Amino acid sequence: MPGRLKKFDEFFQRKAAEGGNVVAMARMGSAMREQGNLAEAESWFRKAAMGGDRVSMTSLAHLLADRGAQEEAERWYHEAALAGEPHGMLNLARSYERRGKREDAQHWYGEAARTGDLTSIAALGHLLREQGRTDEAETWLRQAADAGVTSAMIDLGVVLRDRGQAAEASRWWRSAVLAGDLAATCQLGRQAERLGRPGDAESWYRQGAAGGHVEAIVRLGLLLHRRGDLEEAENWYLDAAERGDPAAMTNLGVLARNRGDEGEAAAWYRKAAEHGSVPALTNLGHLAEHRDDLAEAERWFRRAADTGDVQGMLSLARMLRSRGAAHEAEQWLARAEHLQDDREHHF
Repeated sequence: MPGRLKKFDEFFQRKAAEGGNVVAMARMGSAMREQGNLAEAESWFRKAAMGGDRVSMTSLAHLLADRGAQEEAERWYHEAALAGEPHGMLNLARSYERRGKREDAQHWYGEAARTGDLTSIAALGHLLREQGRTDEAETWLRQAADAGVTSAMIDLGVVLRDRGQAAEASRWWRSAVLAGDLAATCQLGRQAERLGRPGDAESWYRQGAAGGHVEAIVRLGLLLHRRGDLEEAENWYLDAAERGDPAAMTNLGVLARNRGDEGEAAAWYRKAAEHGSVPALTNLGHLAEHRDDLAEAERWFRRAADTGDVQGMLSLARMLRSRGAAHEAEQWLARAEHLQDDREHHF
């Protein structure tokens, strides 16, 4: 009997939707999405969105984004945002942030945050923290952290740490770990390392690594690597590399080169570079330089330098100077010095 009633409900809902009822259209979109019929779901959400249903605007945008139609998805997020739909505002802000339009992102995170959306409150705090506006960031982050948002707890801890309030920072990070966010184990481990407590750092990294947190796995590998426990370090790097982490791939290349296997080192560096590791580009340059293939070495150093990597710039400048291109070498050295000054000023 319940099954027959459900069929009747679906029949009448479809009829209402076909008759132009916007609520029924939105419900049909949700039903088709749950059944995995995404093409029909998109069709119904589009009709409901065009009929003014703001939640359907966001749902339509999600489907469009999932199938790669980012430009149209952003347009519908914008329509939903203008209609006052918080998730539309949030996703519009994320889209702007991905494209580097930070002022627009901040505006829409702020609009969504003022509706009380906790994810948006945390995202706004994060963006403000990255801009160095720590007092504003703290206000928003405390609101989200007090409500249990673990990413806000971690960001708030960073603000407090940078202000010299290490004890309170640790309390927030521990709260995040207790709430299940293993990213906080990395913050606690890094703080322990800064305080000269490698044993505590290892314990935190192991906790994160045991839970499968990739950064914690890599940081545990680095700690073991520096201490000389190379076999265990390599095992952890392999674990992270299998999860697609480029830093772990680069470090596997370093281990291979240190034991004299430049072929394996090059293979790991290339794989890391394919996954976005800039240090791997510079390391490939060093390998090429070591085998006296100076033209290839320069190509790798130039690729690294073009990304804004200081080590790549310095290595490229050294090669340029050695072959007599002193003017270009000085230009790269000046850029590297400028970047280093900026970073020192920022931090």
